[in-house]
Amino acid sequence: MNHYLYKNFIVEVLNEPTYELGSTNKDFNYEKIFFSDDGQEYHPTSKHGIKIYRDNQVITGSLLIGSGGATGVYQNSSLIDDNELLICCCDTVFCIALPTLDLKWKTKADWATCFRIFKQDNDYIVHGETQISKLDKGGNIKWEFGGADIFVSLDNEEVFTIENDGISLIDFSKTKYKINFDGKLV
Repeated sequence: MNHYLYKNFIVEVLNEPTYELGSTNKDFNYEKIFFSDDGQEYHPTSKHGIKIYRDNQVITGSLLIGSGGATGVYQNSSLIDDNELLICCCDTVFCIALPTLDLKWKTKADWATCFRIFKQDNDYIVHGETQISKLDKGGNIKWEFGGADIFVSLDNEEVFTIENDGISLIDFSKTKYKINFDGKLV
């Protein structure tokens, strides 16, 4: 679960794996629901809730439902930039307006899973399972970088590190890469 202070609100981002659409047997009903796949068959693998609190009371909520590689809510899986919440859910990055929780845009930034998102100057760097992507403020993909294998480690080795001069990466087969902020190998 992630909590952010935004103006005079608290923004909570949480996993909602058991939330069932249309069920009347739940503690909280999300007002807005957004899907990663428009008009496609619905097979959710992850559900992330967003709740806005004022004075310890929930004033609105939104639910993101994604398909593709499953994700959770972890450190750096979401961030607030100005009046927007950016959050990774499965293969998609969602941009949600604050405090209304309206969907501004969504971008499929990895064909499998988007793990983490970071602000870099006026853009966003997305650590995906199969690629690293750079998105602009409108959600447009500026570049993508893929290695010989996925950017995941089973031994808790850090496979993605943003440094002053670029991004250091290690793929599953232990191949090391260094790319600059234009997505080029250095």
